[in-house]
Amino acid sequence: MKEWFAADPLRAVLYIIALPSTVILFIQTILLLFGVGGHDADMDVGGDNGIEGVFGHDTVGHDDPSDIGGLRLFTVRGLVAFFAVGGWSGIAALDLGASPVVSGIAAFLMGTAALILVALFFRFAVKLQQDGNLHMENAVGKSGEVYLTVPAKGGGKGKVNVVVQEQMIELDAVNASDTPLRFGERVKVTGLADGNTVIVEKA
Repeated sequence: MKEWFAADPLRAVLYIIALPSTVILFIQTILLLFGVGGHDADMDVGGDNGIEGVFGHDTVGHDDPSDIGGLRLFTVRGLVAFFAVGGWSGIAALDLGASPVVSGIAAFLMGTAALILVALFFRFAVKLQQDGNLHMENAVGKSGEVYLTVPAKGGGKGKVNVVVQEQMIELDAVNASDTPLRFGERVKVTGLADGNTVIVEKA
């Protein structure tokens, strides 16, 4: 071991960085394929939710020094990719005959590229998830059917089934008219009473 370090210290350090990082990256990828540790369950380094570790979580959406230009760069998953890709890139550069300085620069640049790509991937994944969330305002103007009688004005809430964002959903509803809307009647959503309740009228 000492002879190895003495003969080529940079290569030795790169192997020590690259090998365990690659193993961790491989395990993380396998877990991700089985649905363990998705993008919303991966803590950032120095996170404040008190659970840190090799298979920690990449959180998104709160202010943090690691949030650069809207990208969460310094997450556990991102740093593992940085060390794995950077380590092997440096080794490859040495194998191609590059000097230690050039190899070190190549390792840093390639590792940084991997760090950014991981951040971009998770930002894209979060955006897809957010786009799939229900936006109540999209229900306005839609037609539906009464599932649970909607009492007349001031009589409380009922329930209606409405197709919103290409899926049938059940919504709390209130009725602005003086006539109750009964099970099976066709209705139209005319507005929002609050964040979780729609206003309906007979269609």
